[in-house]
Amino acid sequence: MTTRMAIWFLALPAALATAADRPVDFLDANGGKPTYVQYCSSCHGERGDGAGPAAEYLDPRPRDFLSGKFKLRTTPTGQPPTTEDVLKTVERGIPGTAMPSFAFLPGEERRKVTAYVLKLAELLEEPEPTPIAAPGSPPAAAPEIVATGKQLYADAGCASCHGPAGKGDGTEPMKDSAGRPIKARDFTTGIFSGGGEPIDLYYRFTTGMDGSPMPGYGDSLDEAQRWALVAYVLSLRVAPPAVPLPDDPIAAGRQVAGKYSCRGCHVLDDGKGGDVGADFRLAGQKLDPMWVRGFLRAPHAYGKIYPWRPHRMPQLPLGDDEIDAVARYLAAIGQRPDAAIPLPDPTTFPAAKIDAGKNTYVLTCAQCHALGKIVQTPLAAQQGPDLIRAAGRVDYEWARGWITDPRKYDSRTKMLIPTALSAEDVDSVRMFIWKSSIEAASAVPGG
Repeated sequence: MTTRMAIWFLALPAALATAADRPVDFLDANGGKPTYVQYCSSCHGERGDGAGPAAEYLDPRPRDFLSGKFKLRTTPTGQPPTTEDVLKTVERGIPGTAMPSFAFLPGEERRKVTAYVLKLAELLEEPEPTPIAAPGSPPAAAPEIVATGKQLYADAGCASCHGPAGKGDGTEPMKDSAGRPIKARDFTTGIFSGGGEPIDLYYRFTTGMDGSPMPGYGDSLDEAQRWALVAYVLSLRVAPPAVPLPDDPIAAGRQVAGKYSCRGCHVLDDGKGGDVGADFRLAGQKLDPMWVRGFLRAPHAYGKIYPWRPHRMPQLPLGDDEIDAVARYLAAIGQRPDAAIPLPDPTTFPAAKIDAGKNTYVLTCAQCHALGKIVQTPLAAQQGPDLIRAAGRVDYEWARGWITDPRKYDSRTKMLIPTALSAEDVDSVRMFIWKSSIEAASAVPGG
């Protein structure tokens, strides 16, 4: 390489950075791809086309980034979003949809996945858009301002979609930019896609929601009128009565699953749902309800349980009553008591059985499963969970049937038994796994 070529090559990144003045670049986008694949592709698709494996079970459908149309923006109608607009959506989620908040991710990860979304939308190389002028503070929602907003609501035709009282029951059929039927927002719920603060609604009314029939009124209503419209729409909110979850565990579980769009990723008790995550019918059979509660409080504390699955469980804002409902729901589906599963006493396991189980594990199980540092399996080869945490998670008695014939329980399982194991082999390998798991847990503060 000549000196001139070397200088040109070293200067290339700086030249590219000058051409694209967004605060994120292709290096950020490349760093954000793994996070996108794990947390976003199940809904938005690996290509960003909104056709991920969970999409068919979600309403509204996930955003198609390839279209370049973004609903939540601070930029004029028809303009792409600012980087901060996309980042804010990642951080806050979209209330009333399956899109959760990803505020649980470190800030740098959120920034990089934002860059990757912009790359998918082919917006990363475009200059950073200019947002509309920031408005001042909203005026107090005095009765006369609310009354003005009510008249503007009628004059602007808002009732045709959202209904005369804002209940989302207008007569105008609505479709998104892809021609799919969509529902108008019910303002009385107080749940707004872009956030429920006055400033959030101000931006929606000003810029519109590209990709939907919602127009922007930045050119037809002045600032005071838009604030009046905000005041009126917010006045329509009706605080819902506090209703406890049903006592019936199946009914309560279905209610929580509906609220958080669990069907997109999981098969529910009715046999319908996506295969992004675990089938709830199988999970209910094998999982300790106490473990389920701990996992739902902090999914990331448990690492990536299934290495072969590209997707990961986000941290959902479940309340304690909702976590309890899901645990009871799974236990009911699995026809087991909602109580901790008793652990076997490893001191009763014969030493010869443990040795035999270790040999069986190394020859048969270690092809796909690690067992902590006791039996290590290269990450690239791992197709099943690391079984060092099996105790306290999986029912020891249930495991006998699973190891004997996994396809009897799940026809789609990736688990294969290379050679038929005798009943004695199955018991020996169970003893080895659970003894190792129980001892490993007792060696760590807090288990």
